[in-house]
Amino acid sequence: MRKSEREVTGNEQILALLLRCPFLVLSIKTEGAPYCVPLNFGAELAEGKPVLYFHCANEGTKLDLLAKGGEVSFAAANMLRVFNKGAAPCGYTTDYESVCASGRARIVTDEAERLHGLNVLMRHYTGGEFAESAFSEHALALTTVVAIEVSHWTGKRLVRA
Repeated sequence: MRKSEREVTGNEQILALLLRCPFLVLSIKTEGAPYCVPLNFGAELAEGKPVLYFHCANEGTKLDLLAKGGEVSFAAANMLRVFNKGAAPCGYTTDYESVCASGRARIVTDEAERLHGLNVLMRHYTGGEFAESAFSEHALALTTVVAIEVSHWTGKRLVRA
């Protein structure tokens, strides 16, 4: 990272930063240009390693591409403030937090892990934990849960007083 004073280090600190972001943009490796799509997500540290979960329909481009290997990257950002530190348009700047990462995505087939992944996602947006019975069998039948096991990630923050 070129500006090391902006780097956020430590898995717990990067996770906290990521969970302040409202969504992420997932990029999936293809033979041509990467396929990018914005997603809702949940994240946690499992045995000290970052794991993200997202859900999608049981068919579609994301799943077709993930079936070809599962190499992914993602970026998430949270723009905190825009302000002008000078008189000209080039004087405008932002305070921000961001996370960039890469890893491997896999379709979750174990029912207990599927429910866990959905709870991790819901915790991100609601702060709550839901009983298994709260998830509709019909909705679960129409839903694929994907886990991303992060192999590398970086966090970056710039917040001025």
